Amino acid sequence: MRAQLLVPMMAHVALAAALSLPLNSRATCPAGSDYPTGPGTISTYGLVPISKSSPDTAYGYVPVGVVTPGDMCTIVDLKIPDEVNGELTLLKTCTLSFSFPTAEQAAPKKLTFSGPGHFTFTGYLTGFGGDESTTYNKQPLPGPSPPSPPPVMVPGNTYTIANLPCLILPLSGGQTVSGALCSDDTALEWQQTTADGEGGCPVGFFVVIS
Repeated sequence: MRAQLLVPMMAHVALAAALSLPLNSRATCPAGSDYPTGPGTISTYGLVPISKSSPDTAYGYVPVGVVTPGDMCTIVDLKIPDEVNGELTLLKTCTLSFSFPTAEQAAPKKLTFSGPGHFTFTGYLTGFGGDESTTYNKQPLPGPSPPSPPPVMVPGNTYTIANLPCLILPLSGGQTVSGALCSDDTALEWQQTTADGEGGCPVGFFVVIS
């Protein structure tokens, strides 16, 4: 009798434990996407598409970034503060990464992908980013691009795009850093999250200040 009672009791405990876990626990997210909490982790605040085939069309800020082969790119804007916890970010290191989970890991946020995963990331001058008037023919001022971005990016991974001095001017109130993600052979749509993933794994571009 005692054994018969023990089996359903253990099943109930296991079910309760499973239900207490988040939809996607961090243990199931791609390595490198467990970002530190606090003001030193910066999420993208703006996504601005531009189109090579419609070079004078301004799409403005959108909730979902989009890349299509040889046409649509998305400019990502992040604002880096001039100080973190009372320390200037001028000479600190800014690490830009792309958190790229699978569609299942990203849920409930949107992520679709097709193609071999060849992307380019073109950097703009610090202090300039995309906005409501940005078009393919009217992009932010050019700046330094990442020296060695990953040649291929596919879902289920976190990629370091750049690891550079922050160089944010003191007393500036923070400055925008931005760049355009494009591809000649791959289609991608993603819904940017905050660093905690908003119910799933983190998705999109982040900067960690160290």
